[in-house]
Amino acid sequence: MNRITAAEAAKLIEDGDTLAVSGFLLATTPSAILRAIGERFLEEGAPRNMTLLQAAGTGNNGDEGIMEISHPGMVKRYMTGHFARNRRLEAQALDHAIEAYNFPQGVLSKMYRALSAGQKGVLTKIGLHTFCDPRRGGGKLTDITTEDLVELTEVAGEEYLFYKAPSLDVAIIRGTTADEKGNITMEEESNIIDAREIAMATKACGGKVIVQVKYLADSKSLDRNDVVIPGVLVDHVVLCEDPEKTHRQTVANFYDPAIAGHVKVSAKPESHFPLNERKIIARRAAMEIRPGDVVNLGYGMPEVVGIVANEEGMGEEITLTLECGILGGIPLGGPNFGSALNADANFPMSQMFDFYNGGGLDSAFLGFAEVNPMGDINVSHFGGRFAGCGGFIDISQPTRRVFFVGTLTSGGLVESVRDGKLVIEREGSRKKFMKSIEQTTFNAAYGLEKGQDITFITDRCVMKPTEKGLMITEIAPGIDIQRDILDQMDFAPIVSEELIEMDPRIFREETMNLRA
Repeated sequence: MNRITAAEAAKLIEDGDTLAVSGFLLATTPSAILRAIGERFLEEGAPRNMTLLQAAGTGNNGDEGIMEISHPGMVKRYMTGHFARNRRLEAQALDHAIEAYNFPQGVLSKMYRALSAGQKGVLTKIGLHTFCDPRRGGGKLTDITTEDLVELTEVAGEEYLFYKAPSLDVAIIRGTTADEKGNITMEEESNIIDAREIAMATKACGGKVIVQVKYLADSKSLDRNDVVIPGVLVDHVVLCEDPEKTHRQTVANFYDPAIAGHVKVSAKPESHFPLNERKIIARRAAMEIRPGDVVNLGYGMPEVVGIVANEEGMGEEITLTLECGILGGIPLGGPNFGSALNADANFPMSQMFDFYNGGGLDSAFLGFAEVNPMGDINVSHFGGRFAGCGGFIDISQPTRRVFFVGTLTSGGLVESVRDGKLVIEREGSRKKFMKSIEQTTFNAAYGLEKGQDITFITDRCVMKPTEKGLMITEIAPGIDIQRDILDQMDFAPIVSEELIEMDPRIFREETMNLRA
């Protein structure tokens, strides 16, 4: 193991190299090394034409993370689970200036494991009948993306997808402490993510492994049970010179021992959450949670479901999970998304997706951007931008009960509750339920065929997909079905003959007493 500076690490990257980078937002993201690579490119014009592989979105939705190595000319091919608002690479993809692939986050995390075992890729059912299926584009995003990296195959009479994995030249990953042999611990990180898998995969490919750390330790001073990445996998170690800026635990926190799991904190329910459209949706969704359920909550609107569950005193009765590898505890949202307080366990992201893919979840609550008449969903490419599917496909396809939550419209929507009735003060300018969608991230017909229980929960109605299309089954009190629902959709859904009003407790200030 060699100790080098970030600038020296940047010099090790050659034109045309294939890089794998660890991270989930800023968790385990090696920002100091990425910044040095970007600075070298701006000064020397190198490295150029790299292939960049990342499973999760890495960065702070600003200039950090992958953004540092996204200057035009640096990346020739981009393989990602999520863009994480990387406006540079997103702009290049929208301009068809780079080759770009969007694959499920779990599939990409398992690519590293496949490579480390000498395998050529990942065989899975995840992605069938979505835009990742070669019959629907194979995850290719741009006109110049021509190589087919996904194959449709058959095993024991059933359809599978085979995702081809690239050979890796360089791993750029992060830990907390390195000893003189290169053994790496992660005691101050929010979770493990994919650093070890990337290191193993890169070494199996004959590549270089570069690790950013916060501390250096003497040889033999680290407890073997704390070592996450053994020194035999590490070629170079970079000591971060400004960790508060480029070695942050999360976007919001430099370091919090509670997020690292070293202390337990008092888990008081969040102070009263206002009775708005977000809470209305989350309350109706929380009614679907059963005691003992193992649950995944997506980013954004689904996060409020957890807040309501705690408000209703249900938090101790369920186990919440995060796809990045955290099980149990209280997941944190916003700039701390991907971390948790008081978690029960923390393991590599690929293993959490194993758990999901094997049916480990009882229910999942996810968002939506566009929905077509049959209940197919797009969350990956909409509104003239690439978002990426993230873990959406990995979570939504194998889960028995899946709930998609969001407002019926967006863009300036203003609502209130008066006397137990929902009032639309100002309608949203953008309809989400459309005749056609740009990309299929969830295929409702495939889900129904597999026996999934699929539900859409919006601010003003509840819908279920059927073989004939979406059916409205519940409506909010105070809502005019024609004016407030049907006129705000680009197609005519089925209205159930047994249409009922949503539970009136949802629209009252006091708690719903769901535990009763």
